[in-house]
Amino acid sequence: MKDNKSLSALPNYFAKILVFLICVTAIISCDATKRVPKGSYLLDKNQLIVNEQKSSDPEVLAYLRQKPNTKILGYPFSLHLYNLGNPNYDRNFEKWLNNNPKKKKRFVNFFSEKQVAAMGNTLSGLNEWFLKNGNAPVISDSLQIIRSVNSLTDYYRQKGYFDVEVSSETSKKKNKKIEVKYHITTFEPYFIDSLTTSISSPVLDSLYQLNKDKSLIIPGNKIDYQDFENEATRLEKLFRNSGVYNYRRDAIKFWIDSLTSSSVKNVLLEIPDLQETKGDSTYLTPYTIKKIKKVEIVTDFSFSNKDRSYQDSAVYNNYHFYAYGKLKHNPKYLSNAIVIQPKGVYKDTERDLTRDYLRQLQNFKSININYQENEDHSLTAKIILTPLKKRSLGFDMDLTTSNVKPFGILGKFSWMDRNMFKGAEILELSFQGSFLNADRDFSDNSRFFNAWELGTSANLTIPRIWFPININRIIPKRMTPKTNFSISLNVQRNIGLDRRNLTGALAYNWKSSKTTDHKFELFNIQYIENLRLDKYFDIFSSEEQKLIDVQEVIPDIVNPNNPLSDPLAYIDYVLSPSQGFETSKPDEFNTIERVKERRDILIEDVLVPVMSYTFNYSNRESFTDQRFSALTARLVSAGNITNLFLKKPANGDKKEIFGLPVAQYIKPEFEYKKYWPVGLGNTLVYRAFVGAAIPLGNSTDVPFSRSYRAGGSNDIRAWGTFNLGPGSSENNLEFNTGTFKFTTNLEYRFNVLNNLNSALFIDAGNIWDITNTNISTSEGKLKGLSSLKEIAIGTGFGLRYDLSFLVFRLDVGFKTYEPYLKNSNRWFKNYNFTHAVYNIGINYPF
Repeated sequence: MKDNKSLSALPNYFAKILVFLICVTAIISCDATKRVPKGSYLLDKNQLIVNEQKSSDPEVLAYLRQKPNTKILGYPFSLHLYNLGNPNYDRNFEKWLNNNPKKKKRFVNFFSEKQVAAMGNTLSGLNEWFLKNGNAPVISDSLQIIRSVNSLTDYYRQKGYFDVEVSSETSKKKNKKIEVKYHITTFEPYFIDSLTTSISSPVLDSLYQLNKDKSLIIPGNKIDYQDFENEATRLEKLFRNSGVYNYRRDAIKFWIDSLTSSSVKNVLLEIPDLQETKGDSTYLTPYTIKKIKKVEIVTDFSFSNKDRSYQDSAVYNNYHFYAYGKLKHNPKYLSNAIVIQPKGVYKDTERDLTRDYLRQLQNFKSININYQENEDHSLTAKIILTPLKKRSLGFDMDLTTSNVKPFGILGKFSWMDRNMFKGAEILELSFQGSFLNADRDFSDNSRFFNAWELGTSANLTIPRIWFPININRIIPKRMTPKTNFSISLNVQRNIGLDRRNLTGALAYNWKSSKTTDHKFELFNIQYIENLRLDKYFDIFSSEEQKLIDVQEVIPDIVNPNNPLSDPLAYIDYVLSPSQGFETSKPDEFNTIERVKERRDILIEDVLVPVMSYTFNYSNRESFTDQRFSALTARLVSAGNITNLFLKKPANGDKKEIFGLPVAQYIKPEFEYKKYWPVGLGNTLVYRAFVGAAIPLGNSTDVPFSRSYRAGGSNDIRAWGTFNLGPGSSENNLEFNTGTFKFTTNLEYRFNVLNNLNSALFIDAGNIWDITNTNISTSEGKLKGLSSLKEIAIGTGFGLRYDLSFLVFRLDVGFKTYEPYLKNSNRWFKNYNFTHAVYNIGINYPF
């Protein structure tokens, strides 16, 4: 049976649930208009009637100056929470005590005056909490209605409906509530008949003509002021990235012909010459393309030395470096981070890329880039850098999350040396430890933190491609390339067998565009050593139970007085050809054979030499953008090149290095995410993942740590990690893994109250086995399209509290479709709180 961890502690929550239900009941029973002043009305609803049709267009609703209190499933929760408080509480409480001297005396006789004061402070604080976290009633305001009418009129006129008519209608109800209807008659829109230009400067006119096919003002289109704004932005980027340094966005003007009564209008795009002022005189001069005559870099600026003279300088490739002390950065390497080109034309993009690249170096705490116009009309770019301390010690505490380890506390002590080899390199040595909740209960005392990790690492980051061959033409410095060397040692406790990992890696990162970045690992070699092998059957107790079951049919004659005291000896006894159990007891023989094969796979120490490439695409404009998509594609090749140089042993065993078998497999993975804003502040998120780990040549299976698992706080949340799959197999294994995975999620996120958010979600997916091993039964094998019926489905809800620097998350998943149950009983069999899985996590699951 696939179930989440024990819910034996559930009764402990009954008191909290009871308090919660009491609070909910109190909130629901509150009158929504309790705090609405006499003669005023609570704004209950806004309704748009566009051309006699109801509309709920969120873009149009955003232009209303007054909006009703936020509702969750039609209920104004935040309003009722506010109503539990009293804005005049302190004054009313004091007045009540003064008006009831006998009751006050009883209070003082029963409690001390200090206790009465403390009670008053506590109640006052609770009252303040209700008022602060709730939302005051939105009182309908006739002036705001008039402003909403004007705002809607402006909106539709900007959309080309110049003859629009907007009016409002209020409907008062007996319960002090009011509904406002906005009637909008758009009439016919106006269209663009022709576009003409009047661009005074020949330079700007030439640039415009060369790129006019990309214009967003298209004859025949409906007039939309947003198109004019977008065109102004497009031309600003075009001109300023073509050397026109003095051009500003407000220089452009659009004129729409208002003299004709026709519904098609002529549009004039006008850009006059540059207006300059000298002394008391103002005059117009044509725009010109300006070139960068000189690039100056001050590497050690501080306010204490700003009035001093430079003591050191150097020139490299027309980059001029200056320092108030001795130059500590190699000009050859630091110039790699400067995208601004000497002798080239001015470009905004080069300035922005230079600032970003220098910031990524983590060598400077302040970066200022400005330009000085020279008498010959050229520009001097001046980059002022204030360095960070060369060496620093740090200690960080952090909360971590992953699918296997949904919650953890990490402590990290680090030592950093900046500008290690005078090329802005960073060497970081760190030692870290963490206590983890491994999403399963494998510790003897069932503590929440049931796993720990210790590790040490050394990382060297080089802000350029370190490679024997010059590949600057393929990956130029504008792509902000980096090279990362790393070596780490990690010891892990309580996620399966204890494990010690030694890893060395060389990776390259670069960003080919604003939306696309790449990572290529030339090598990532990991040595995996499993520990506490003698505890295997204690950790994997389900495997031991299989031995016990078989022992009832095939008695343990190796240790007759103490059966199964030596499980490995019993396994060898059953599988021994001389005993003949393969033919006489085939079912029991096959069971023991699978137990042995599974153990051999899980305990095998292995060397995993990996080469991989990762492609990331995201069109997200900013952190607040909630309408975007993202794609990640990754290809991992393990051991395929290494094995070309190794000879296979004469006895047919696996190829080895230093006595360790070399894992060989290929692993393609794809993940797609799509975000849609739904209404105001709500988001719909879709995620899909598919991946396969295909063993090749030297391997018949994939190392346990590189295989797939299903379930967990970032996956299919109705099952705990490792509790689902593979396929429709029903077993009690502690760790269920597979070599093929498909997962898809749909989540609706919405705000409940201030920083408290919630979500409704549907998760679907599973893992399957695509190897030729006997580690899983036939039910766990991938069988083509017929395996679609083995996709598990979970649904649920979640609460997320936003602390600004992280999001604390609690998701409750319910088993909706369980593929391992009988066909007639797979839907909603265990759809209840008893079998639900409670997932704790940090930040959003995807």
